[in-house]
Amino acid sequence: MPTLEAADIERRMLDEPFSATDPRTARVSPKLVKARFLGNLAWWTIFLLACIALHVVTAVFSWPWWVHLCAIPVYVLVAQSILFTPRRARALGYLTRENDIVFRQGILFRYVTIVPYGRIQNININEGPIERAFGLSTISLDTAGGSLSDVSIPGLERTEAERIRDLVTREAHEKMAAL
Repeated sequence: MPTLEAADIERRMLDEPFSATDPRTARVSPKLVKARFLGNLAWWTIFLLACIALHVVTAVFSWPWWVHLCAIPVYVLVAQSILFTPRRARALGYLTRENDIVFRQGILFRYVTIVPYGRIQNININEGPIERAFGLSTISLDTAGGSLSDVSIPGLERTEAERIRDLVTREAHEKMAAL
């Protein structure tokens, strides 16, 4: 039976990926917020223009007043997207440890994915046009466990993504050689 101290240590290890004060947990670049705003701008514009068109058509054709209410969910979704984008970006973090890499995400529903270096089969660094404009990259770590055990860390500076790729590649080769 584990002692209270061992149980406390285990609980702290599980909580660590969520700790905002843990100096070992690295955050993604703050430029990710601007990149996501720019990436979502086209969708926000399309949805808002559709709502404006609905209001105009309703007024021109004298449709019932309650047709205007159909636009409320769109306004709410666009507003929450604008308001929560910075918080969602701040909720992303990763930690490279001796035997694995830990990725955390989520505000209300928090997810932690721990990928041992020895299980990683493929590493990709991806950059879309918006990410490239901000100097950001997304690193994807694929495992044999399928999509549930894969990790994609967005919003990394290009040099940090390359550093993680090199570290994971080196550690994965060492772990596989030990088998």
